[in-house]
Formats: sequence, C-alpha cells, structure tokens
Amino acid sequence: MYDIKWIRENAEVFDIGRQRRGLEPLAEKLLALDDARRAAIAKSQAAQERRNAASKEIGAALKAGDASLSKALKIEVGELKESLMAFETEEREAIAALDKALAEIPNTPLDEVPDGRDENDNVELHRVGEPPHFGFAPKEHFDIGEALGLMDFETATKISGARFVVNKGALARLERALAAFMLDLHTGEHGYTEVNPPSSCATRPCLARRNCRSFWRISLRPMLDLLMSRETKKG
Repeated sequence: MYDIKWIRENAEVFDIGRQRRGLEPLAEKLLALDDARRAAIAKSQAAQERRNAASKEIGAALKAGDASLSKALKIEVGELKESLMAFETEEREAIAALDKALAEIPNTPLDEVPDGRDENDNVELHRVGEPPHFGFAPKEHFDIGEALGLMDFETATKISGARFVVNKGALARLERALAAFMLDLHTGEHGYTEVNPPSSCATRPCLARRNCRSFWRISLRPMLDLLMSRETKKG
C-alpha cells in the first residue's frame, strides 16, 4: 500500500505514473482524504485534551468551594464526552476511507518500463536461439496439459479467477521439483538463507505490500466460497 506521506511529497510523480498506466490523476483526491483524516484526529485530540484539563479544573473548583464552577465544568466534561465519541467515529471513518483508497491503487511502472496499452506493446530486449519450426501445427502447452489431465483451468478459475491453473500429477511434481532445485541451488551455491515463514499473514503487513485486497478478491475469497459450497453440498 502506498505511503500517503510519499504521495504528499511526490504528488506530481505519482500522477505521472498513473497516467502512464492510462489512469486518471488521483493525488488531489487522496490528499483531500488525508486532510480529512488529519482534521478528524486534531478535533479528537483537542477534545480529549480539553476534557482532561476540565476534569482537573473540577477538582480545583471543589477544593476552592466553587460549586457553580464545578457544576459548569462537569456539564462541559459530559458534553465533551459525547463530542469525543462523534469525533472518534469521524476519525475511524476518515482513516478507513483513506486506507481503502490507498489499498486499491495499482503499482506505478518503473522509469525503465516502456509505455504501452497491452502486451502487444512489449519491447523484446534480447533473444536466445531461434524458434523451432515444425512440419505440423503445434498445440499450445495448455491444450496438451488439459488433454493429459495435468492442467485444470476450470477449477482454478473458480478458486482464483482467470489466468490461473491447477497443476496435477506429474506436472505438479515437476513444479515442486523445480522449486526445490531453485532453493537448493541458491542456498547451496549463492549464499542465500532458506526461510519458511508462517502461511497466514496479518492484515497490516499484507496491506504494506500493496496487494492484500487484490489477493483477497482474486484468491482467498473465491477459494473460501468454493470450499463452503462443497461443504454445503456434502451436508
């Protein structure tokens, strides 16, 4: 998730990056949300400080025997308590609105990435060897994989959406072997340390990676829906 402080300091750069992806400028709207968040926090803090000060003043008024002042201060503290509840609600809503807007922003391209509308505008940097030529019309890899029962796109679409696949059998074993080979190679010969982190992740670290909401929308939610559907059918 983008840091609003960075956007505030680099608003023009941020909007240029969005324009390169064919998106509308957004810095002004995000900064307005941040201003609302700051204002809500300021009001809440000011009310809290005044309530604390008034509470102390009540004690001083009682000690001085000033009943009327003490009564007025108690009324003020009660009103501040109600105001604080409203201010805290406003603060939570402002923070949630900003976090939601920031979490939905796609990454902006690096300076060295060429502009383009789709994959047809990709730039070929280098080519190794020559494409093979066949005396027949070759099949696509996914057609072969489906025909052999090694690739399941239908189930993957239900779980994660388009452009995903469930590998099965020998192909799943091959994928696992390649991953193991990669880990063994880089930890054994290139100085890397293998790490096995927890399988689950708290929301905040995930949001910091900018793709938590997309991960939930594309992968986790459909998977849970599919599992719940299957459990319902079993029941």
